[in-house]
Amino acid sequence: MTVHSEERPGHRGIEHASDEVSGPHPVGTKVRVLVVLLAVVTGVAAALAAYITGTHVGASGAERIVWAAATFVATTTLAIVLAEKTGLIE
Repeated sequence: MTVHSEERPGHRGIEHASDEVSGPHPVGTKVRVLVVLLAVVTGVAAALAAYITGTHVGASGAERIVWAAATFVATTTLAIVLAEKTGLIE
């Protein structure tokens, strides 16, 4: 049913049958897997960068590994939390 703007006082413009804003759509399994995969790949890249930085600043082997592991965990967690906050995954 279409209601014309003349019939509703204070309303301008063209009425459409679906004026309501649609809610969030359910996220499929493929999207969840891709988001987690992207988070892990981002974490690996950040860990590699931290390891290389540790090599350049002269840290010992154990320190470089700890820096890389901590960076991986932090970056992956941040990517997952951001995906949850933006509604990409639930």
